[in-house]
Parts: sequence; structure tokens; C-alpha cells
Amino acid sequence: MFRIAISRLADDGPRIVPEHRGTVLSVDEAVRAVLDRLPAVDPAAFTGRAVQDSVNRVNDFRRDVVADGHRYRVIIAPMM
Repeated sequence: MFRIAISRLADDGPRIVPEHRGTVLSVDEAVRAVLDRLPAVDPAAFTGRAVQDSVNRVNDFRRDVVADGHRYRVIIAPMM
């Protein structure tokens, strides 16, 4: 199982505003969930292989993206 956290990065300072949290069973489901929540983001940034490689290397996947004129931080991590 994996947990997903999507947060909006505030333009007026170092604030992070939670937007979505969820759990899924696989990396592919996590990628689909992120792309469903942020349809304007470039899907090439969230390939299942890139997410799995990052999880294997550093125990999570973190990526800052821009969608709909806002900056977001996406984190996908395995549930322990």
C-alpha cells in the first residue's frame, strides 16, 4: 500500500496547504490518482517506473509541479 499527499505551495511564503491525502494499493494506482487530481500536470513527470525507482532508493517520491497556475508538492510513499 502507498500513501499519497498533494499539497499546494503558497506563493506568499513557505506555507504548504494540504489539498488531498489518500491511500492506494499500487504505484500505478498512485500515479493515476495524482493525474486525476491534477489533470493539467505533465504526465511524463509521474511514470510508474520513476515513482518506484525513487521509492526503492529514498523510500518516497517527491515532486514539485505546476498545474492550473498553482504550485503543488506531490509525495507518494509506501505505508509501513
